[in-house]
Amino acid sequence: MLLSAPATLRIEVTDTRAGDLPRHRPPTPDAESGRGLLLVEALADRWGVELGPVPRKTVWAELDLPRL
Repeated sequence: MLLSAPATLRIEVTDTRAGDLPRHRPPTPDAESGRGLLLVEALADRWGVELGPVPRKTVWAELDLPRL
């Protein structure tokens, strides 16, 4: 989902699989996964995780938009 406000773009991705909460973990060179949150952290101004009804979890990221 993409949401916009006058100065912010918010991106949300919802996962309904049970399991661990998303968290930043340094990937190993031969890892086949685990780089997503590293990219989110590098590009977003803010990000976090919201819990919904079990097993739902939503990772969100916000980017500050330049004022024109």
